[in-house]
This record gives sequence, C-alpha cells and structure tokens, in this order.
Amino acid sequence: MTDTARLLHIAVDDNIAWCSRVCSAHGSNETRSSRVWANLAISPPFYPNIITRENGVQNEVAELAHKIREANQSRKWGIKDSFGDLSLFGQGFERILAGHWYGGTVSSGDSVGWRTVASPTELHLWERAWGSPNDTIFPSTLLEDHRITFWFKGELSAIESGFISFDTGFSLGLSNWFSLKSQSFAQMGVLQAAGPASQGLPIVCWSSDDISGEDVGLVKLGPLQVWISR
Repeated sequence: MTDTARLLHIAVDDNIAWCSRVCSAHGSNETRSSRVWANLAISPPFYPNIITRENGVQNEVAELAHKIREANQSRKWGIKDSFGDLSLFGQGFERILAGHWYGGTVSSGDSVGWRTVASPTELHLWERAWGSPNDTIFPSTLLEDHRITFWFKGELSAIESGFISFDTGFSLGLSNWFSLKSQSFAQMGVLQAAGPASQGLPIVCWSSDDISGEDVGLVKLGPLQVWISR
C-alpha cells in the first residue's frame, strides 16, 4: 500500500470515528464492518447515516439504505461515499456535493490567537457562530471527551473563526472550520494550531473546496461524494 493510500484509509477511519462519536452523543444504533459503517438511528443534521470504508461496496450500501429508509421514513438522511464510486441516482438519492480527502504531517506552527472552548456556555456560543440550526448538534457531553477540542479566534461574544480537532490516537482529524471574515482554510491558520496539537500524528480532513493549492502542507488523497435521500 502506498503512503497516499494508507493515509486515505486513515482519513476515512478518522472521519468515521468522529461521526460515530457525534451520533453516539445523540443516541445511535451503529453497525460496522471492514467495508461500511452505518447508524441505523437518526443522525444529527449534517452527519451521515452511512460511510463507506472501501470502494466497490454498492450492494452493501443498498442493503443498509433499505434498513435506514424503513427506520427514518420522515427525514432525509445522507451517505458519505468515501471513494466517490457509488451510483445512487436510481435508488432515491441525489448527490449534493463532491470533494476530496486531504492529509499530511505538520508538526510546526504557532497557536497564538487561537483559544479553546471550556464550558457548555462557550460551546453554545461556538456552535451559534458556526451556524448551527436550532437543533444542538454538539451537546456539552462532548466536552468531557479529551480527544475533542473546539477551537476559535476572537472574543466569545464575537467569534471570528473556528474548527474542531479530534484525536484518535492514530491521527488528528479536522472538521467544521468556518470563518465569518470569509477567510480560506490557509488564511484562517488552522494548521498553526493543529500542527503542534497533532504531536507528529498525521493530520486529515475533507473539503468540498480545493485546499491543496493553498500551501497548507496537506496533499490531496482521493475523491468523495455525499448523497442525500430524496
């Protein structure tokens, strides 16, 4: 397995671990194999019910989709197609975005200017700045998990930007970054904080924007798609 292929699988598994953690905070019913992860209960907004772990799993996804559709008839739900190889147009899904996985090792940086959420009140303010709907996607119980850090710049009353890091022990996953000043991933300086926090572990993430040309130290690993039920 090449370094890129190995890092791609690390990125996928990191994302599954993060999505599983958020779903479990809402009460999940998960199943996992070497090929697919799924939450048979209702996932919170923006979090999928199925994530593929390998390519070529069309049949497994179809079987799980049938089970989830029966359990979630009144709500739309999503599938993260981690290798961009599923065709679900004829199965009641539409593709809502396409993107890429990214990864690399970035140990240097300076977290000056970045702060971390330390209380339920601060987390609520962070989530509102991120743009959460009325539902609470990130319950305060997540603050008890030492693997999770909510980062932000600015004052709590006027948060300018932020992101989440999730340390699996094998990688540091980055997600949910935002900037109210319309700054890009590189301009925000996410890796200035994440680099030292990774302690030499690979840093992985995914994005629908092309961040490989921003000189952030991460390389493009492979395509992904997100499908939503009609």
